[in-house]
Amino acid sequence: MKTQTILDQMILVVLNITLWQGRKALKISDLASNGIDVDKLPPGTLASLGSKRIISPEAVKIFMSLKRTAMKLCLKDGVRFGGDGYAVPREKVDVLNRELKRLKGEFETAKADFLSIYEEEIEKWIASNPPEWAPIIRAAVDSPHHIKKALSFSYAFLDVKVPTDMEENGLDEEVDSLYGQLCHEVRVVARQTYENSFVGKQEITHKTLRPIKAIREKLVGLLFLEPSIAETIQVIDDTLKKLPEKGPIKGTDLNMVAGLVGRQLANMGRAVSDEQESESEDEISEEALEVVVPPEVVVIQNTGKVAPITWDF
Repeated sequence: MKTQTILDQMILVVLNITLWQGRKALKISDLASNGIDVDKLPPGTLASLGSKRIISPEAVKIFMSLKRTAMKLCLKDGVRFGGDGYAVPREKVDVLNRELKRLKGEFETAKADFLSIYEEEIEKWIASNPPEWAPIIRAAVDSPHHIKKALSFSYAFLDVKVPTDMEENGLDEEVDSLYGQLCHEVRVVARQTYENSFVGKQEITHKTLRPIKAIREKLVGLLFLEPSIAETIQVIDDTLKKLPEKGPIKGTDLNMVAGLVGRQLANMGRAVSDEQESESEDEISEEALEVVVPPEVVVIQNTGKVAPITWDF
């Protein structure tokens, strides 16, 4: 069975990280009962429509940062699966487990440190805002016990099997969607890389190639999802082999690697239509002073700079 064959080569990683961000619902009664004109917006640093801060955002930003790092680690070699889960190749699980364990330790340390200065941070936040807001903030303060329960970092590694006693279990559909999800994740990274590291550049360094190599490593690990992934890996290898081993990458070499990122990887799993190519050509032509540029060329010919691309996703 195709589904079980794929499941046998992966582990489902589930993250369960809950945050407390120091926000509470802001009601009109909060303002009116404390003599604040409800027709005036509160200071932007303290509150926005619908919510109010009861502590400085700087005091809790570490927890969001650790959560994002955990998600990035799971996406480095894995692909989103079943909502909050990640399908990770079995051979990558040991390293991921060590990294998540390290992050969990950092989270627990940050949590203990935060709880030790929680009341002090509340008072500092109250003192930094207009006096009329003091009773509103104090009335919304959570207890340290509540914060301790609200902040949590846990994860689990699961070996998924197809139920033998259920014909309609949804796993086939979820597993079939993994390749499409992988393509989407590659397209997003490629687009961001192209826009952040290529557009407007006349040359790049070998450091710029790191996202491409990271995409390649991820594709190698998830090759079991779809045999055609091997073709993309080969294209990456062929392109990187043609680049100089040292020094800046520019000219035709820059054009070649920009095409890999901006055309091929940014459209992985999708057919690039003539209309899409025409839109990109129009944008390039305008910046290139009406120089006609073939669709596969992504460097403006009269400047040597990488041109932007019109994205439709």
